Amino acid sequence: MNLFKSIKEDRIGPDIFWTHWMLRFKWSHKLIRKKIGEFHESVEIRPYSTIVGTKNVKLGKNVVIRSGTQIHCNSNDSDVKIIVEDDVLIAPNVFITTNNHLYKNIETPIIFQGGESDSIIIKTGSWIGVNSVILKGTIIGKNSVVAAGSIVTRSVPDYSLVAGVPAKIIKKFIDGEWRDVK
Repeated sequence: MNLFKSIKEDRIGPDIFWTHWMLRFKWSHKLIRKKIGEFHESVEIRPYSTIVGTKNVKLGKNVVIRSGTQIHCNSNDSDVKIIVEDDVLIAPNVFITTNNHLYKNIETPIIFQGGESDSIIIKTGSWIGVNSVILKGTIIGKNSVVAAGSIVTRSVPDYSLVAGVPAKIIKKFIDGEWRDVK
């Protein structure tokens, strides 16, 4: 694959020639910014991260995406987006996807049943813990925490801590302190 073809692809990552190395050098971030729908200059995308469907991804100020993270957005539908607002930390090996396979016919292999997509929003100040999975159609609320290893299948309210498989609210920030949810 040549350099110019890889720069035009709607993805970045270690499997796409040159784009992985572009993450290592500040001077090449201008090229990365052109690939991603919106990309603030303060964003840090660490090497070995992958973003698929880059034109439908918005990364706000002070977003940090650690190594091994994969962000998959449906590039065939301009209405489906992944929006990461300002001041968000995404730990290593997080998987975020707007896509899901359909499984409606037991007689047909899943690979042939198509899929569906829905946007994801990660609001300002949130922290997504290591090895977490964020699935289609979810909103992670403002200043919320997704604990390590959690799988988020539903939206998370503002100021909440979720954990588990599937993720459930275990604490909420109320009146200046974290309180257990019963």
